Amino acid sequence: MSLLIATSILIYLSFTAHYTITPIVLILFLFFLIYLLFEWQNKQLYEFEKNLDCLLVDDFSLSLPADKQKSELQKKMALLLEKSKRRAFAQASESIVFTTIIESFTTGILILRRDQQKVIEVYQMNTAFTNFLQIPRYYHWDLLKNKIKPLVDIIQPQDWQTLKHVISLRIDGQEETFYLKTAITKTKEFDYYIISLETLQQLIDKKEKESWYRLLNVMSHEIINTITPISSLASNLGGLLSDDEPDAESLEELSKGLEIIKKRSIHLTDFVSTYRKLAELPLPIKNTVDIVLLANNTLLLFKDEFKKQQIITNLIAPDSLFLNIDQNQIEQVFINLISNCLYALQNTDNPSITITMTQNNSRVHITFTDNGIGVSNEIKNNLFVPYFTTRKEGSGIGLTLSKNIMEAHQGSISFASKDQQTSFVLTFLT
Repeated sequence: MSLLIATSILIYLSFTAHYTITPIVLILFLFFLIYLLFEWQNKQLYEFEKNLDCLLVDDFSLSLPADKQKSELQKKMALLLEKSKRRAFAQASESIVFTTIIESFTTGILILRRDQQKVIEVYQMNTAFTNFLQIPRYYHWDLLKNKIKPLVDIIQPQDWQTLKHVISLRIDGQEETFYLKTAITKTKEFDYYIISLETLQQLIDKKEKESWYRLLNVMSHEIINTITPISSLASNLGGLLSDDEPDAESLEELSKGLEIIKKRSIHLTDFVSTYRKLAELPLPIKNTVDIVLLANNTLLLFKDEFKKQQIITNLIAPDSLFLNIDQNQIEQVFINLISNCLYALQNTDNPSITITMTQNNSRVHITFTDNGIGVSNEIKNNLFVPYFTTRKEGSGIGLTLSKNIMEAHQGSISFASKDQQTSFVLTFLT
């Protein structure tokens, strides 16, 4: 640029001095300099455009070496290339990690992505999903949807909805049952539809593991609470016995310590006995029993307690209703549920217990309802966990035992609690 200005000044001075040849030569030299300047600018623009094109297509094979970073623009372009490269590599790494996590699931996962034009594409799909449905791994939605048509009819991919269903699909001529769950998440550019499939056995195993974990947690808590004071007392009593001639005070302390150890041992023995009661539940010996009469007889067992707490009882049922059950076991279930009602109705105004019996097609429902303290959200998930109890003198196996008995009868037990009213429902197949 300085050379251009200098040449222009020389041309002006040559004209003012009335030279003839020199200005012509200088003018030609000026044009040559202008040509070189344009060539240099075109080369810079070409390099700049080439780097921009690489950024647009995420091609980071090119870079600006240090010797070419002469201008501020070139330095900024080099920084932009490096920053974009690092970001692209980070995204690629995250994608690999995400794919690895998805692949590690034993649950079948399919993730669809939809853009603003409602065009759907397959975003992710793991091996478990393809194995469940016995299909190749297609990443083109138009090809995949034809291979999973029974599932597509259920999830309706054109109308995404959050679903939770147990579904049956015919795979290779066999009926397979799955637990289907879907979820939707949105970003600025895309909507994502997450579809998960679990076999019923997987779901059962998961629930079983959770139940075992809660059971072991309660059992370890109970055992530790019993053993810890015994261990501490044994150490203290050992110190008393080491005295050659223990005084009266030491003997009294020794006696109290042994009494505490005896009580804790009895408590631990009772705890083990309740466990055996759960673990060794005999198979039901079924006979035809009038459950209306059985409910009336069970209520008579609590007659004095109802009178003491001024509890109103109602039995809403037909004159008779016969089921093929083990009378002793189902009576124990009735007793457990009524005992729970009695506990819930303590300090309740106008306490009442209602037993309702209804028959619906091939099912009989028996509902025990009280207007007591209800079931808090904190303990709902633990109601049927062995040894879990909110009662000071409770064993914590009443509902667990009732659940086991109902399952042995191919029935079920469920509960609902709302607005100071709790209902336990027994369901039998007829």
